[in-house]
Amino acid sequence: MSYDEQFLIDITNIIEEHIDDSDLNVNALSTISNINNKQLYRKLKQLTGETPVDYIKSIRMKKAAMLLEQKKFTVAEVMYMVGFSNHSYFSKCFQSKFGKTPKQFIDIDNTKAF
Repeated sequence: MSYDEQFLIDITNIIEEHIDDSDLNVNALSTISNINNKQLYRKLKQLTGETPVDYIKSIRMKKAAMLLEQKKFTVAEVMYMVGFSNHSYFSKCFQSKFGKTPKQFIDIDNTKAF
């Protein structure tokens, strides 16, 4: 496994471990991973094409979709489980990623949403 692959796995694992923490941002990720902000930004952008902010949000949205697909939790529960505290912002981010609101997402049959 290359250094870049390991880096991405480590960063993704950190995000997933802290996914319910609404305070998880680039500074927190930088501190936890022990990588300075500029280095983190440069490496994530190079490997994923996304900024650290967008990468964190992307991981959160994928997790939200997986949780909503299970139909075990309400939209509000999922929102908190993936680290959002503002319902309208969560809906906006979700709709931007998947083309439908979380409510629309759970109301339809999702064979493969992502």
